[in-house]
Amino acid sequence: MEVVFGKGEKRDGEGEDAAVGQVHGRDLARAASLVAEITSLLDAEPKPSTSQPEDAGSASLHDLKLIQDLLPTITTARKTIVDYMEDMIVRGLRDLSPLMLGSSLQTAFNLRILPTLVQDLLNDLTQVVRERTAAAFDLDILSRQLQLPLPTLDAPAPTYSTYRSGRRSIGNTEDELKQQHHHQQQVWSEAVWKKLESLIVTEMGAVCSKVYLLEKVLKLKSDGETGVNFLGAALEVLGDKPSHTFWMTFAQSLREQVTLATGKSAWLAQLLSGGVRAGEGYPKFIRLFQEFFAKISLYTDVQYTTTHQSAETVILLKSLGGLETAYVEKSTGRIAEILSQVASPSGGRRPSVGEEEAGTVVRSITNVLDTTRFDPLLERAVVARCSALIDHFVSRLDSLTAKDDSAWTLTGDAGSPTQAQMWNASLVQFAYTLSQGLLSLAADQDGSAANAPSFASTRLATSASSIQNATRTTLLDPLLSHINTSLSSTMAKMHVQLASANASAEKKRGVSIDSTTGASGYATSICETLSYLRDELLPLYLSALRSAIAGRIARWVVELFCLHASVVALPLAEGGERVKLRLATDMTEFEFALTQLVGDHFVARTSVSASAWIVEEKGLVGQGDWMRTTKAFRRLLFLSLDEVEQETKGQALGLPSLLVVLHLFSRQSEVLDGVLRETLAIAVVGKKGKAQNVRSDFVGWVRSTSQSEVSGTITEALPDDAGLDETTDRIVRSLLAQS
Repeated sequence: MEVVFGKGEKRDGEGEDAAVGQVHGRDLARAASLVAEITSLLDAEPKPSTSQPEDAGSASLHDLKLIQDLLPTITTARKTIVDYMEDMIVRGLRDLSPLMLGSSLQTAFNLRILPTLVQDLLNDLTQVVRERTAAAFDLDILSRQLQLPLPTLDAPAPTYSTYRSGRRSIGNTEDELKQQHHHQQQVWSEAVWKKLESLIVTEMGAVCSKVYLLEKVLKLKSDGETGVNFLGAALEVLGDKPSHTFWMTFAQSLREQVTLATGKSAWLAQLLSGGVRAGEGYPKFIRLFQEFFAKISLYTDVQYTTTHQSAETVILLKSLGGLETAYVEKSTGRIAEILSQVASPSGGRRPSVGEEEAGTVVRSITNVLDTTRFDPLLERAVVARCSALIDHFVSRLDSLTAKDDSAWTLTGDAGSPTQAQMWNASLVQFAYTLSQGLLSLAADQDGSAANAPSFASTRLATSASSIQNATRTTLLDPLLSHINTSLSSTMAKMHVQLASANASAEKKRGVSIDSTTGASGYATSICETLSYLRDELLPLYLSALRSAIAGRIARWVVELFCLHASVVALPLAEGGERVKLRLATDMTEFEFALTQLVGDHFVARTSVSASAWIVEEKGLVGQGDWMRTTKAFRRLLFLSLDEVEQETKGQALGLPSLLVVLHLFSRQSEVLDGVLRETLAIAVVGKKGKAQNVRSDFVGWVRSTSQSEVSGTITEALPDDAGLDETTDRIVRSLLAQS
């Protein structure tokens, strides 16, 4: 004992370093173990009592004079060991020396005070965290250091004494005050950022390194004799790992001090939550933490990258939730303003909406994402905010849509689009531009080497899809449905008008035509509708959507015409030829009107993006095949039965088999009505209707049913002896079998 802890005077010039150097860690640990054993042995002995006489049978070590003489030496030795141990701990943490720290912890374990020692160390370190954090956000202390008044957002107003001398003008005085205020704010800003950088990067970096070194040594160190792990022994008292205690303390202190300081100073709140560029305001604050994370990653397992953020970093940055929320709201303010104006028009007035406003929203989202791209958590917060704003707009889209009759009219208001139609079209323009912009932005978020879509890419693409679905369901589908219904009801008049025209021609022994175009009344009416769509309504939409809508309408017109013309009862001889000529004339009018509506480059101009908004439906006429189908059907009208059979064998007609079958039925009108009724009776159980509605009902059923199902039903409805001539029966059954 005396050899290790001699009390002799220190030699001149021998400082504390020399003393510690003489006492090696292993010797210190052995001395600690020896003192602990002696103390434990003596503590187990009953101490002599002064109130009762001595009993030889109850003798104690404490009664021995040798022991009594050694007690002060043991106490002194223990104190010396503890002093050296504490000094080694301080030096070990200061120099980040695992060997010195390990020796001191072994000494503490041997003294049976390891948990208490570690608890005291953590208390000291966490107290440092709290004090340094509070000092960094204390503007009063900084004000005294800078010898400047506390900063304010607005420059102070000039006082009467400022003008009393009369040597300054009011304008010059106000300018000087503003310049002085601006200069003071710059000084304050630089001082605050310097202090925060010192706190986060330097001071907390130092504390963090000490905490992690302590935990690492505790984890790796075990007692050689008992095998007890030091970290396990310490956790019996601590409860949580030292690193977890550090992060929670830092996060809690940061949250408290930020809330307190920004609550007192609006200037500080603006400084820390503002910033339109990555080098200012909240982004600058976040970059300090990124620098801190990068510094400590050298000796910890903490990671903060685009793809992975350790739980500790998330806990710390979440403590800045108030500042983050304020920054995100400010940076997305323009986005929220435009979407709010569109979604909630004030005073019943509809704002100006279209490509320009949607483009502004997309550019604003792009700018804020570029600003926050450097930080994954901040970027997620911004993307989530933008998605929430867009989702709110989407939820309001149905209530914004004009749904009165004027919104769906195909004659307009004195030949011009109605206000409701212009408003709905502007909403579609806005939604389409916004959705396409978001899709483009989502594609830019992922690099070529990305293994999976990023959070930003996924959320932006989801928002774009929700806009697309809502717009299609709320605006485009109803518009197309009304157009389809109008075309169907008008085209259904073909049968009555052709029959009437033929009857009139029978009386006049000639062909009766319209006085202007030569087309039938139903064809003229549809062409006028197409003209209104081409000149007035569709120009309100963007070119991509306009092309897709026009293509859909062209397909519908040709499909409706061919189906209705296929079930027209063709009279025999001269009457049938008159009807065919009338149909050919009507087709010519449709070709001209549809060519003007669609244009010559429809297929090339219909983009993939637009096709997603106007979902393609399967039908008899394929996308872009309306012109070919029209020409093929006109040719079919005037083919002889033998020519039809010959071309069906070579599949040279270029028409769906169903149209050819129905047309062959129409050439024998006495069979046609029976086949149509029987087919409908099978297809729609209990279907009853007036005779004149059978053809319209049949056309409606065919358009809503697959061709294979229609062919199967007709085959079932067609009796073995249908009354067809041999050639027609052979062609019909062959075509139905092929379908």
